[in-house]
Amino acid sequence: MSPSAALDESVFTEIKRLCFSGLDDMTLLREVATRLQRAVPFEAYCASTMDPTSGLITRSTAEGMGGMKAARFYLEHLYLDKGDANEYRWMARNRRPVSLLSEATGDRVQSSVRYREVIGPLGLMYEARSVSTMGGELWGAIDLAREHGRPDFSAREVTLLRCIAPTWVRV
Repeated sequence: MSPSAALDESVFTEIKRLCFSGLDDMTLLREVATRLQRAVPFEAYCASTMDPTSGLITRSTAEGMGGMKAARFYLEHLYLDKGDANEYRWMARNRRPVSLLSEATGDRVQSSVRYREVIGPLGLMYEARSVSTMGGELWGAIDLAREHGRPDFSAREVTLLRCIAPTWVRV
């Protein structure tokens, strides 16, 4: 087994264990991000649980995503907007557990409002977005972002995110 495969397996196992450890939602979200960063490096993240009926965020934690100013813009202009790339509910409906902003925009991330107004001004470039679903219902999401000058998320990293997506939110 290659070192990266062993690391991915270890991270997957740790995250799955965390989901059954009895942690409160906020601690679980932070711990999942911490473990995930070992195998999928990122400079910023936002992780949320969601109400599957309404799609509304019930809990959320973030680091490096611009604080309250960026969160307010996101909630006021992007959260329920159906016009930006990789919208959470679209991903859930279309069974896309992971999507890269670069792929969704044809490598023109600047065409995304989320990039222009939130990600780019923070010095970030690439975004991997993952949704956790059960029975087609959206239960949570995690956005990972990398700074300018770093490579986009690799196929291996996307595969790991795809494997983890169904496990990290408790129902």
